[in-house]
Amino acid sequence: MQTIYYQTSSFIRHEGNVVDLGAYRRKLSAVSGGDWEDVPVREPAPTQPEASAPLLRLVPPESPKVRAARRRRRNVRRVGLALDLLASLAVVAVTVTAMVQFVRLA
Repeated sequence: MQTIYYQTSSFIRHEGNVVDLGAYRRKLSAVSGGDWEDVPVREPAPTQPEASAPLLRLVPPESPKVRAARRRRRNVRRVGLALDLLASLAVVAVTVTAMVQFVRLA
């Protein structure tokens, strides 16, 4: 993917992250011929949630296949961590045994 940089007079220049919205509206109004002055925005009336519907649902319900796959991944991770712990303990045991043998010889 390549980024192409070019200059044109149709873009509004901004410095940093500050954009002059007034200049943008004036330029847009001049180009479209319409009236783009400040128009009050009417917000919709708040609606009451239904009593039986959940108030907030962030994720869709999981299918049994997704749940099984997630459980399988968790189990594989647990087995991997257990094997890692056993390997670390084996290294410590071998080190301690070697140190004890070294001290006996000295």
